[in-house]
Amino acid sequence: MGLFIDIITNEKVLNNMIESRLALLKNLTLLLVEDDEKLLKNLKTTLSLFFKNIITSNNGSSALKLYEKNCVDVIITDYVMPIMSGYELCVAIREKNKKIPMIIISNHTDQDKLLKSISLNLSEYLVKPLEYATLTKALLKIILKMEENNSLIEYISPSLKYNIITKELYNNEEKMFLTKSEIAALEFFVKNKNQLISSDKISFAIETGGNKSEQAIKNIVYRLRKKLGKDIIENVQGLGYILNIK
Repeated sequence: MGLFIDIITNEKVLNNMIESRLALLKNLTLLLVEDDEKLLKNLKTTLSLFFKNIITSNNGSSALKLYEKNCVDVIITDYVMPIMSGYELCVAIREKNKKIPMIIISNHTDQDKLLKSISLNLSEYLVKPLEYATLTKALLKIILKMEENNSLIEYISPSLKYNIITKELYNNEEKMFLTKSEIAALEFFVKNKNQLISSDKISFAIETGGNKSEQAIKNIVYRLRKKLGKDIIENVQGLGYILNIK
């Protein structure tokens, strides 16, 4: 009886640990790419249980544009699609981001496709039809890998760090308040660190359609520069801004 109770208790502890890990996804944005409209809809419904935001696309080309305009944390894409395949999409994104978790799904257990994808450092390669248990295991693997690689924390400077999961900025372990717009802008800066980005691109990252005025963007960046330091966010007169991270 005692052994049976221990087994039940251990299972509950394990399930709680899994749930707490998966709950971390609730602050993340997923880019979901699938050309089958019905499957895309079903996947979005299921994955909305885990992710805060889901951006969808039905081909790799438009997905790449969405990735460039938005702050995306995780990518799940079909392999075979029109215009640009899921593999080509992941290759293009890997050139810009070595750490972002990626899952490729495919209709076939094609060995060539699987071997070709190994170099992308995927979190998982899944074969359709997808089962709920298989999907949740893949999502759990993403979180564990992010924790293992310490990619949940972005170090902006020796004293400044940003937690991607909790959306919190710390200066020497002291939490700094950020507005929703400041968080969106900071994440876009971090994603494009050491690159010149225009006010228009920041506007799109903060609000769908890029409806923020230039003055509004200046105000948001001004507040961020006060919190991070003017040397960290460089103002390139008339062109945009650069987040300088060594």
